Amino acid sequence: MQWSCIGYTVLTVKFWLEITMELDRFDKQILEILSHEDLNLNELSERINLSVSSVHRRIKHLIEANVMGQLKREINFSKLGFTLHILLQVSLSKHDTETFDKFLSEIEAIPEVTNAFLVTGQSADFILELVARNMDDYSEILLRRIGKIDNVVALHSSFVIKEYKVFNCYNLLNKL
Repeated sequence: MQWSCIGYTVLTVKFWLEITMELDRFDKQILEILSHEDLNLNELSERINLSVSSVHRRIKHLIEANVMGQLKREINFSKLGFTLHILLQVSLSKHDTETFDKFLSEIEAIPEVTNAFLVTGQSADFILELVARNMDDYSEILLRRIGKIDNVVALHSSFVIKEYKVFNCYNLLNKL
């Protein structure tokens, strides 16, 4: 944005600050519903009694403010033949930005890795979420791909037996 003042052009600079966003009851309802239900804009607007355009505008604003991520559909990997859901703890020998970046770039090349979390407070540096077709497939991923990445020193697998959706967003949002 430019401002002119007595023949001189003054440039204004925008500084992005981390500001906590104030949510009204409609924003809270949108977040609560979308945190555990897969609704289209029409269904969502009917549920919260707002117009489709208002709901769309609010969702767009929540995404732009980084309150919520982009809307995406959840994939049921088991329906695609991936019967194993694994949480893999990975320990690295070095703990610097370059090592972490290199590890993440290697992980991004493995399509069975669906999420990666940098963690603290455990013996692991990362927790990876993976899917595999069967134990042979997982063994191949673990031993021949992830285990071969530079600086990986320990791997510990946990197999998900059942996933529960227990996040109660509404009660948390009411604390705001």
